[in-house]
Amino acid sequence: MLSKEINIEQFKSINDLYTYADKNAFKLARSWELVNLWVRYKNQTNDDLEKKKSQWEIDCFVFDIKSDLLFSQIYSDGKNTVEIKKYPDLNEFQKEVVEYIEQRIKISNNSILKARYNHLLWKCPSDIKRTEFAQGAIENYINSIKEYYRLFLIDENKESPIQIGELFETLIAVSNQVRSDKNSLRDLTKFLLFEATKLEFYTREGILRDMLEFPKIFKPKDFENTLKLIENELNKDKTEIDDFSLVHNYLPTAIKIATKTNSDIKKWHNEMGLAYLRMANQIINEDRFWIKQDYHASATEAFKKAGNVVERNKVEKLYADLKPKIKLPLFKMDYTEEIQKSLKEHNEHLKIRATNCLKQDSDIIYRYISQGPFFPSYDNVIKESSKSSNAFLEFATNINFDKNKNIVKQKATNKELKKVFDSYKFQLDISVLPYLHYIIILGIKSGKLTFENFINYLVESTWIGKTYIRYDIGGNEQQINWIQQLSPSIVEFFLQVQAWSHSKYFTPSFILCIDSFTLKMEGIFRNFCERANIPISFDRDKGMQEAYINNVFDNETIINYFNEDDRLLFNYLFSNDGGMNLRNNVAHCFYLPNEYHPDKMLLLIAALLRLGKYDLKKREYQT
Repeated sequence: MLSKEINIEQFKSINDLYTYADKNAFKLARSWELVNLWVRYKNQTNDDLEKKKSQWEIDCFVFDIKSDLLFSQIYSDGKNTVEIKKYPDLNEFQKEVVEYIEQRIKISNNSILKARYNHLLWKCPSDIKRTEFAQGAIENYINSIKEYYRLFLIDENKESPIQIGELFETLIAVSNQVRSDKNSLRDLTKFLLFEATKLEFYTREGILRDMLEFPKIFKPKDFENTLKLIENELNKDKTEIDDFSLVHNYLPTAIKIATKTNSDIKKWHNEMGLAYLRMANQIINEDRFWIKQDYHASATEAFKKAGNVVERNKVEKLYADLKPKIKLPLFKMDYTEEIQKSLKEHNEHLKIRATNCLKQDSDIIYRYISQGPFFPSYDNVIKESSKSSNAFLEFATNINFDKNKNIVKQKATNKELKKVFDSYKFQLDISVLPYLHYIIILGIKSGKLTFENFINYLVESTWIGKTYIRYDIGGNEQQINWIQQLSPSIVEFFLQVQAWSHSKYFTPSFILCIDSFTLKMEGIFRNFCERANIPISFDRDKGMQEAYINNVFDNETIINYFNEDDRLLFNYLFSNDGGMNLRNNVAHCFYLPNEYHPDKMLLLIAALLRLGKYDLKKREYQT
């Protein structure tokens, strides 16, 4: 149901709209049209009190809820550099707003509305929130899920199962926070798993994953007969089975349930091996044989865990037979079992180190990243790159392409630099990026790292957060602080990670934060030069122009300000001599959407912190 299709003039008073919302809220909420309806009514009514109440309804439903996290729609600068304002903000709900919401809980007859009202009051500051609000949210979320399924049986709207999954995710997150009778929740769970037969399996499997996330609520006995659901999916006609979902979602869930219930785990590892083998058998194009080989390797590992020696030997034979047929445009490195074991142990070691790091205060964590002791050192990278030369390639003609498929002419010095960057990239991929992921991503997920304490660290502990003064061409003073320009991308990244880590129904996008952050870094490096009294303009055909970021790194004076390890990172990220060339690729839109990986943002954050540690005093500049 679309808001624009509703005749707004039929509502003679706000009470008419209340009645209409009670009757149609499920269909309106499903189409995200409830807010639009209240906006239209607010614009129509001439009654000031009704306008105020309409705005309160808008404020209630404009929040986006992922699991138990509330996300405001708008974030902007506050009264000072550190403050970030957001709309709507529960902390700014006045007494009359809270009283209005409490009244709506009493008079509304619609469970999806009452669930939202109760949930908001439960998330309010401690002087407002009460356990009864959490219990009210739980009760009404349960009723809402049942109603969405009832509607699904009638109209088969594909949005209904998605709403059921998202509401269940939120329901158990709220339920986990309070002591309450869980019988109604368990009854609902059994209904969705075993009685709501019209739901697709992926919805029910999502519910199983949610159950596993909350062991305080769901004990081993609550998983009784759940493995049978996955068995039924496996017993379908093989042409109907989605093997990709099996190996990445369904079977890992089965293994976790089997572990939790002390059931046969080997059976599910065996099914994993068979699924990988089916995926491999579907690949007949020689150009994709390297993918087929990867599936063979995964099948071998699965059969090993299953103890199925016969199938393991068969797949190992397939693996060996396929080797001569693989055609790769790049070199291929075989990882032996010993190497794979070492890599897994290395990864676990990084995770343990990151977990210990996250026990520290946020300021200490940011300062630790700014020092970068876990990044490869300049001396080590130079040493390793000198070992990696290929004798054959010394006599061959090398043709290099940029992101836009243009041939790049490389000088001898650039060739050497590219080898350095290749070695640096390998070490970043194998150690630094996984470690940063465990620190920053898991830090954000746990709430240890927030955009508030990150921005506060930049303001209090780096020159980047200090205001500086410029004078424009007319002699007017301009006070500029980089936090105002950086904070939108910082806030965006932290919110994307929060939603991503708390809801499997949310697909993050890092395009906005990476684009914005990258371009701001160029300005920050130029400003560093300004503050250090290093010229940042140079002569071109069209006259004097500002330096690009790669020109900044070519400046011999600026080079002396940074230590070798930091220079290597900055050059790798931003220069156009064989590294990531981030600024150029962003500014010219060379990246495809799938290339906006969060790893780029992790490196940008590390670069910002490492640049910010240098001590620069506030100066005045004439422009």
